[in-house]
Amino acid sequence: MSHWWENYPWRMIQTNLREEDMEDLDARRFVEDLKAFDATVVMVNAAGIVASYETAVPDHTQSTHLHGDSLKTVIEECHKAGIRVIARTDYSKVRRPVLDRHPDWAYRDAKGELFDCNGDIQVCPNSAYHSEVVYDILREVLTELPFDGIFFNMSGAFVTGYDGTLYGPCMCERCKSLYKEQTGQDAPTGGLRDPGFMRYMGFQSKRIAANKMKQYRFIKAISPEIAVNGYDYTRTECNTDMDRPAWVYGSSMNARTGGRGRLVDNACVDFIASRYRDTSVSPALVELRLWQSLANGGGLSHYIMGRLDNHRDISCFDAVKKVFAFHREHEDMYAGLASAAETLVVQKDGMGRDDPEVYGWIHALTQSHIPFDECKLRELNEGTFEGKKTVILGDVPNMNSEQAALLDAFAEKGGTVLATGGAGIDPRTQTVLLKCLGITALGEHKKDLTSSVLEVTGEDGAVFTRSAASPMIAMGGEFCVASFAEGTRTYLRLVPEHPYGPPERCYPVPAGEQPGVTVHSYGAGRGVYVPALLGSFYYRQGWQNTLNAMQDILFGLCGLPELAPGLSPMAELTMTRKDGLTLVQLVNESGCFAGHYFPPVTMGDIRLRLPGLAGKAARTLNGGHVECSEEGGCLAVELDVLKAYEAVLIG
Repeated sequence: MSHWWENYPWRMIQTNLREEDMEDLDARRFVEDLKAFDATVVMVNAAGIVASYETAVPDHTQSTHLHGDSLKTVIEECHKAGIRVIARTDYSKVRRPVLDRHPDWAYRDAKGELFDCNGDIQVCPNSAYHSEVVYDILREVLTELPFDGIFFNMSGAFVTGYDGTLYGPCMCERCKSLYKEQTGQDAPTGGLRDPGFMRYMGFQSKRIAANKMKQYRFIKAISPEIAVNGYDYTRTECNTDMDRPAWVYGSSMNARTGGRGRLVDNACVDFIASRYRDTSVSPALVELRLWQSLANGGGLSHYIMGRLDNHRDISCFDAVKKVFAFHREHEDMYAGLASAAETLVVQKDGMGRDDPEVYGWIHALTQSHIPFDECKLRELNEGTFEGKKTVILGDVPNMNSEQAALLDAFAEKGGTVLATGGAGIDPRTQTVLLKCLGITALGEHKKDLTSSVLEVTGEDGAVFTRSAASPMIAMGGEFCVASFAEGTRTYLRLVPEHPYGPPERCYPVPAGEQPGVTVHSYGAGRGVYVPALLGSFYYRQGWQNTLNAMQDILFGLCGLPELAPGLSPMAELTMTRKDGLTLVQLVNESGCFAGHYFPPVTMGDIRLRLPGLAGKAARTLNGGHVECSEEGGCLAVELDVLKAYEAVLIG
């Protein structure tokens, strides 16, 4: 049985309705505004901190502004227009009067203090509020209001405030008692530096995960046609905040890591920061995010504060309408597309942008026009490798033996595993888990290097062709010394630390025997190992010298095809397929400059060289013109112009 959200043309407007927005809400105007955007889904605030409807659940604070059209009327009008409605809920906090009646519901930090956010008090995830009252609210809101789906905001383990202040997980008496009961240990008291902190976080995460599953089953018992985030679809956000470094591939990454097999509601946040919710980001950034999401298999989604009709900053609206209208015109083509990427990037199991090695390789792959998918380490299974020829592990720590065995099996069957730094090495025991790398012994893990480089020497130049003109490759401050099995091919040589001071006295010492890249044959495949953290250095510094070496590794040693050798690195290329058709999508990112976002510069005379598609015909979906020919068994496609986005349909 298929569900409504499967292959649904997802064009979401998330209207984060504030209490005052219910005061004069006009349901028909609300729907007409959505139709002007070609929206097919809308999210509205429903329950939790504030009930946006008349509630009979005790301790569920009802809004005092319910004087406009009711939420039920809004949903009914949306349904008449063919628009699905998602309920936004937030059970992380309750109003102060509720807490005064139930002080045992409160979250407490390690000092026993409350987290009070303007009169909304953080709730303990193990309190009776979450185990009892939330279910009363869910039953009411999903039986009395005909919602099509639900989103749980702030549903994880609370550790930080809106301003980024670290408060840590709940350590109320109930939580500490449960932890003692389950583990036999006392709750940690030393914060992040306490060795038990991560164990305590794991305890809280498991309890929250169990509660989410319970909520999911409860909702599905009400109706299997209610879409639940985290299960039926993945909701993620592409946002900005003050003093946060720019990440140009944020929307692309969200769409990829959300899971190719599941709908991703990749919410493009309209505002520039939590403290500036009424000021929009640059329109060029909004358009870029939406094109990136579309090109990488994500749903189109835009998130604003308030309603469309009273939103004062409308500077990004035209960009949203432009991309939504394109998708509406071609929605049948985009339904059911599957990734054609043959490369997989594996991230460590963390949250947030704290993976510089992987981010550097994402830069290199994107700028080299290599299509790829992404997943977390915990998501690895045999199915993850379907259709893949190369897997990249960028210094991914804490791998277990089962995950290593999966990767070794992938290599043995003919795949290429590219690992860097400490990937595949157990940091506690210094045991090499990945056999495909051919590492026989580990030496010193050098850190804080200041002048060491990798040198292209001897026959290296036949493979490292891009590095030939700049043969001293800057690599950053870390290097893992190792010994390798007989027959392992070695490339580059480590030039160790040399004097750092007056130029008259400072010059490189001769390279040693320690290789900078190795290739070990393993079954029908191979393991490629890079002891240095080239990705981290490239992510932080961005030098062409480092990118040259990374591209030599990707193309020369991993054997990845060059699909667009003359195309600007500022264009992103993705490939998807369905029903014998291939869709090549190009996103122009040339408007991004040092954290600033402008309309992209038009590119021309673009040439693609696509293996396995010789003899096929091609056409564009967004205004460009293509001509095709055969070249060495490949389909050569010449595209006359790339503005913000183009899609080339081949078949």
